[in-house]
Amino acid sequence: MSLRLPHEMKALNTLGSVRALPTAFRRGSHTSSHAAKAAVAPVRAVLEQMVVAKPNEQLWQSSNSGPAYTPPPAQPAVMPGDDDRMRFTQDPNVDMWKTFYPSRWLEDIDTPNSAVGDRIQAFTETLRSAVQTAGIFESSSAMQYWTYHLGRSSFFMLQGVASVAATQRAVGRNADSPAASRFEQLIRRGWSGPVTEALLTYWQDFQNIKQGKYVAPWDMTPGHRQFNPLFVLRRGFNFLGEAVDTLRRRDAGKAEDVWLHSPMLPEYFTKTFHYQSDGWLSSKSAQIYETSTETLFVGRQDAMQRGTLVPMHDFMAGRDASQVKALEIAAGTGRFATFVKDNYPQMQLIVSDLSPFYLQEARNNMQYWKQMRASGAHFGGADGTGVTFLQTAAEKLDVPDSSVDIVYSNYLFHELPNDIRKQAVAEMARVLRPGGLCILTDSVQLGDRDSMNASLGNFEDFNEPYYRNYVATPLGPLFKEAGFLCGTKLVSSSTKTLSFRKPLEEDTFALGGNAAAATSAVAAEVALEAQLDD
Repeated sequence: MSLRLPHEMKALNTLGSVRALPTAFRRGSHTSSHAAKAAVAPVRAVLEQMVVAKPNEQLWQSSNSGPAYTPPPAQPAVMPGDDDRMRFTQDPNVDMWKTFYPSRWLEDIDTPNSAVGDRIQAFTETLRSAVQTAGIFESSSAMQYWTYHLGRSSFFMLQGVASVAATQRAVGRNADSPAASRFEQLIRRGWSGPVTEALLTYWQDFQNIKQGKYVAPWDMTPGHRQFNPLFVLRRGFNFLGEAVDTLRRRDAGKAEDVWLHSPMLPEYFTKTFHYQSDGWLSSKSAQIYETSTETLFVGRQDAMQRGTLVPMHDFMAGRDASQVKALEIAAGTGRFATFVKDNYPQMQLIVSDLSPFYLQEARNNMQYWKQMRASGAHFGGADGTGVTFLQTAAEKLDVPDSSVDIVYSNYLFHELPNDIRKQAVAEMARVLRPGGLCILTDSVQLGDRDSMNASLGNFEDFNEPYYRNYVATPLGPLFKEAGFLCGTKLVSSSTKTLSFRKPLEEDTFALGGNAAAATSAVAAEVALEAQLDD
C-alpha cells in the first residue's frame, strides 16, 4: 500500500532546523569558500539543466471551462521557484510541498477498481498512521488543535458543497452546466484534493506552534463567537446567497461593475476580483469575505497566512515589542492583524487598506480580539488596541520615510499590475527603517509546486487579470532592485512566504550608500572565494 503523507511528515522532522542564513544576513560572520561552493552547487545543477528559452506552453493550458490563453511572448527562462533557490534560504517545508501530490496520498482509497474491503482497510491504516504521525493524542493541546481544525475544514467543505449545490439548483440541473460539473468534481475529488492539502497544512502549522514560532490561534478560545450557532448560521446564509451570484457570474464570464467610481481609487482596485459583489467597496462584501475565502481553501487560509509569523518571530527575538512598529499593507478585514497582535500585544501596528468598508471590518475584528484576549489592557490608540487604521494605497503609502520596523503584506501582489508591484516594493523600502524586516506572503508561483505547474495560471479565470503575470515573475529580483536583501522562504500548501531585510546604514555607507551595491558586493565576495579555492 502507498502511504505518502506520514512519510513526508517524518522526513520533514528529520531535516531539523532551517539552515544558516545567507551571508548578507550574518553581519560580522564570514562564509568559507567550501560552504559557498556547497551552497551554489544545487543552483548550478539546476541552471545546467535549464534549456528553456521560452515558456513551456503546457504550463499554460487553460481549463475546459475557461477561454483559450496564449502565453505572453516574453517569460523568464528560470521559473520563480527555481529563482528562489538561488536567492533565499529554503525552509525544509519548501521541498516537502514541491513534491507533494494530493492525488497520490490516498490513491489506494480512491482507486475505483479496488475491492471495497481493501479500500476500507487502506483507509483505516492510513488514518491510523496519520493520527500517529500528527501526534493528535500526544497532549491536550494537540487534541484541542486538531479537533478544532478538522471540524473547521469539515464545516467549510460542507459549506462549499452547499454553495455549489445551490448554484446548480439556481441555474438548472443541465448535465452540461459548469456548476453541475464542478459539483460532481468536488464530490469526487474531496478526498485527494483540498482535504489532504488541509491535513498537511495543519500538521505544519502545529509544528510551528510546538516550536514556539507563534502561539496557538486565539480563535480557538472557548466562548469565541464562531462557536455560537446563530453567528455561524447568519454568516453561512449570507455566504450562500453571495456564492450563487458569484458562481453564476463565473459561469457567464461577466464581472459586475462596481457602484462607486472615484479619481482617488486606482483603476486596478475597482475590479471585482473573484466575481464578488461590489468588489472591495461595500460593507456587505467585507462581512462575507472571510467566509468566502476560507470556504475556497477548505478552512486552511488562516494556517497558511501564519507563515508570515515565522520570520517575524526570528526578527523579534530579543526585542521589546512595545518599541517595535509594524505596518500591514492591504490588510482587508484585519483578521490576520489580530493574530499578529495576539502574539505581540504591545507592538504598535498600522493596519492599512484602500477600502474604508474593509477597514471598518478590520476595526471591528480588532476590538473583538481585545475584548476576548486583553479586555483590561490599554495599548494606546483610539480603541486601546495599539492599532492605527490607515486608508492608503500600497504604491503610495501615506507613511513617513524609515518609520516602521516591520512591513508585511498577505495576498496582495497577485492582484497588482506589474508596474504597481514595483512601486509597492519601492514604497516598502522607503518606509522601512535600516535593518528592518519585510515579509511577503502570497500565492505560490511556477516552480513552487510540481503538482500545480500545469494549472496554476488558470486561477485567472476567476477574474484575476494579473495572476498569470504574477505566477511567472520571480520576486527576488524585484526586491533586490529596490535595495532589499533576500532572506528566507517557506511554503504552506498554495501559499509562499518570502522575507527580506533592508540593509543597515553602516552597510550602505561603506558602499557609497547604494543598498543594491551592498548586495552585489556580498555575492561577488562569495563567488571570488569559490573561484580562488578552485
